[in-house]
Amino acid sequence: MDLDVLKEKWLEQDRRLDVTIRLNRQLLIAAKMNRVRWPLRRFAFLVGLGALLGLIGPVILGQFIYQHWAEPRFVLPAVVLDVWVIANLAASIRQMAMAVQIDYDKPIAVIQKQIESLRVLRIRTTQWALLTGQVVWWTPFLVVALKGFLDVDAYKVFDTAYLLANLAVGLAIIPLAIWVSRKFGDRMGRSPVMPRLMRELAGYNMNAATDFLATLSEFANETRD
Repeated sequence: MDLDVLKEKWLEQDRRLDVTIRLNRQLLIAAKMNRVRWPLRRFAFLVGLGALLGLIGPVILGQFIYQHWAEPRFVLPAVVLDVWVIANLAASIRQMAMAVQIDYDKPIAVIQKQIESLRVLRIRTTQWALLTGQVVWWTPFLVVALKGFLDVDAYKVFDTAYLLANLAVGLAIIPLAIWVSRKFGDRMGRSPVMPRLMRELAGYNMNAATDFLATLSEFANETRD
């Protein structure tokens, strides 16, 4: 057989082998992608379930506002509490939507970016819920809960100065927490505890998906090389 013909056949076999390897790699990645998809689906389900249960809050608060519409001292804290609950409900729905809309047919780098965006949203939502919650849960919740469940007037049970002091403390915590975060954020970021805390804050299912996706990305890079 002519040497040039032999080389051509050898190159053709090499190209076919390369195509086969790429196809096998893609099929393997697609099969393993379920280990990314299912944790995120669980995450979406749990967040959606929480949002569904969270609908109870606006219903109860709406009824409370309707019943006490002529009493601004009860309506105002109820409205503040209602806005806070609805804002967190909307954030949960947005997280669920982002998790459901992740396209697993995209390249791994794109999926990683989508999951990271979801992680950032969850962490920021949790942070601001905790910060603003300092205002909502100190005084408004106390006033509404006592009146709604026990028919007790918090303004008569507690001194007005006490209620205002609680509200002031809640308001003061917000800028203080922001200042501490900005002042010592770099130091906390260098601590090995903080990344782990942020990962836990982002949720177990999202962490599981992210970790396996990173492993899958390394595998794809190795096989490509």
